[in-house]
Amino acid sequence: MLRTAPTLLATLSLALGAAVPAQQTPDEAMRALKEGNIRFAGDRSVPQPVGPGIRRTLARGQSPFAIIVTCADSRVPPEHLFNTGLGELIVVRTAGHVLGAEAIATIEDAVERLNVQLCVVLGHEQCDVIAAAITQSSQPGHESDLSPSIIKLLERIEPAVRKARSLDVGSMNLQGKCEEEHAHLTVAESISRSPLLQRYASVGKFRMVAARYQTGGDVEFLPNRPLPKKSNSHRRVLAGTVPPGLPPHVALRMLRAGHRRFLGDSRPLPNLTKERRAQLTAGQQPLAIVLTDSDSRVSPEHIFDAGIGELFVIRVAGNTMTDETLASIEFAASKLGASLLVVMGHSRCESLAAAAKNPEQQQLTPHQRQLLRRLEPSVIAARNHHSTDVLGEATERNVRRTVAEARSRSALLRTLEAEGKFSALGTTYDVATGDLAWLKMAAAAMQQTAKSDGHGDAHGETHEAPHEDAHADPHTDSQAHGDGGHGSDAHGIDAHAANGHAADNHGTHDNLPTMDMAAPGGETKAGHGESHDDAHGDSHGHTHGAHDDSHGASQDTERGNPSGHDDAHGSHEEHGHADDGHGNGHGEEHGHGDGHESDGMMSYFKSPIVMIGMSGIASLLAAGILVLRRKKA
Repeated sequence: MLRTAPTLLATLSLALGAAVPAQQTPDEAMRALKEGNIRFAGDRSVPQPVGPGIRRTLARGQSPFAIIVTCADSRVPPEHLFNTGLGELIVVRTAGHVLGAEAIATIEDAVERLNVQLCVVLGHEQCDVIAAAITQSSQPGHESDLSPSIIKLLERIEPAVRKARSLDVGSMNLQGKCEEEHAHLTVAESISRSPLLQRYASVGKFRMVAARYQTGGDVEFLPNRPLPKKSNSHRRVLAGTVPPGLPPHVALRMLRAGHRRFLGDSRPLPNLTKERRAQLTAGQQPLAIVLTDSDSRVSPEHIFDAGIGELFVIRVAGNTMTDETLASIEFAASKLGASLLVVMGHSRCESLAAAAKNPEQQQLTPHQRQLLRRLEPSVIAARNHHSTDVLGEATERNVRRTVAEARSRSALLRTLEAEGKFSALGTTYDVATGDLAWLKMAAAAMQQTAKSDGHGDAHGETHEAPHEDAHADPHTDSQAHGDGGHGSDAHGIDAHAANGHAADNHGTHDNLPTMDMAAPGGETKAGHGESHDDAHGDSHGHTHGAHDDSHGASQDTERGNPSGHDDAHGSHEEHGHADDGHGNGHGEEHGHGDGHESDGMMSYFKSPIVMIGMSGIASLLAAGILVLRRKKA
C-alpha cells in the first residue's frame, strides 16, 4: 500500500493540473533518456500516450524533464529515439544543430521557467550537413550556386572539421569524428554564450552533455570536456544539385493522412524498425520540412504519425525565422529534395504569451529579449485587430509572418517555388484537442505545382476552376468524376508506401489551403473559401453519392472523422454552402461555382424542388386573395 502512494499522488496531481515532473535531477533525466533509447534500439518501443486525455492535461501546462538539441535530419526524431510522448521533451532542431540567439533563449527559458536540468546536444551518424562541410573543405571554391544562408550555416561547422582533421581519428572515420567534435563544440558555445546557463550549472541545477546517435539505434553519451577557445575562421562548401522530390501537394496529402491517424482511435504506426534504419544509412529524402516551436507538447513526429526519415524538423521558440532556421530550410529544400515547408504554430504558446506581457518591464537575458522582439510585431498586430483572442490571433499572424519572411529572404526558395519544386504553408496546432487549422496563405504556388507536376494527366483528369474574378477562390483538387480517375492521389499512395509510410488515404483528394485574396487585411480563417473533397472515390474508382453533412463534419479544416480515416462515404464539410461570401459553393452535380452571390442564387432558384415550392406558395396566396374578395363582396 505504501508503494502505491506516490503513484496515486502523482495521478491526483496531474488530474488537478499540477506540474509534477517524473524526473528532476540531471542523473534521473539521463537515466530516463537511456532507458527509452534502449527500448527504441531493441525494437521494443512502448506506445506513448498522445490521445485526448494527455492533450487536455498538457493544455493546463507542461513539465518536460529534458531538453534535446539536435539536427533537423528526418532520421533523428528525438521523441522516437528516446521513446517519449507529448509533454516530456523540449526540442530545438536546426540543420547540423547550429544554434542562434533564439535557440539559446529557448534553452534558457526551459531551465529558468520550467526547471529542466538536463540538456543533450545530439549529433548523429551520416549527417548530411557535416558531410557537405568535409567535402568542401577539401574542394574549396565551388559555392557559386549556394545561398548566403547555407554558406553561413556551414561556416559555423568549420571549427569542428578543422579540429577533427587535427586529431588522430583511429578506427573512426573523419565524418564520425567531426560529428562528435561538433556536438562538443555546440555544448561549449551554448554555455559560453549564456551567463544564465553558467550560473545554473555552477550550482548543480543544470547539465549540458554531448551525445551521438548511431544508425543502429543506439545513442552514445560522450564524456564532458572543458570549454575550448572560440574560432573565427571561415570555410567554403561544395555546390550541390537539387534531388528529385515529391510534388508539394502530394507531400501535404501524406501529412494530413498521418494527422488523421494521430487523431483517430487506431494506434499510430510510425516506422521505427531496424530495417528502416538500415535503409536510411544510404541517405535521407524527407517528405517535408516542419518548422515549429520547441514546446514539449508539440511533437511533429507524433502529430503527423511520422517515422524515422520522413520529416526534416526545425524547432525554435516561437517558430521564428532566424538565420539558422532559414539556412536549415534551404539546405533541406535544395540538397535533400524536401518540397513542402509547414510552419506550425500552436495554441497556448508561452513565447508569444511572454511577448504580450510588456517585455520591456521583464527581467530577461539578452537572448530572451531578442527572441521576444521577433514576436512582438505579431502581438501588436493582433491587438490592433481588436481580436477577442489576442494570443490566438497573434499565433496565426506569427505563422503567416514566418512563411512570408522565408519567401522574402530566400531567393533560393523563390526559385524552387517558381519551378514547382517547393511550397510553404502555415497551420496552427491545438495542444488540447490535437486539431490542425490550416491557414490560407498569400502565394498560389501550391496550385501551380498541382497543375505542372503532370500527375493529373497521368492518373486522372485534373479540373481547374476559372479565376477571372479577383474574388474567386482558387480550387486545385484533382477530382475523380465517376470514371475511376484519381487525379494525383494514386501516385501519392504509391510514393508513400515506397518511402516507408503507412498511408490510409486511398481514394481521397485532399484540398490545398490557399488564401482568399479578397479578405480584408488578408486575415481569413481556415475553412472559408477552401476547396472541398468533391469526389470521394474508393480504391476501385467508384464514386459514392450520399452526402451526409453531419457525418465526419469537423470544427476546423483538418479534423477528419473519429475513426481517423478519410471520409470515403461522400461526407462533405459544409457541403453546398457559399462559405466565403462570393458564391464558391458546390452545385447538385459537385461542380464548382466560381461566380458571385447572384450566380449562386440563380442556381438555387433553378432547382426543381425550389420552383415547385415557390409555385405552391403562389397558389396559396392567390387562393387567399380570392377568399378575401368573396368576403368583401
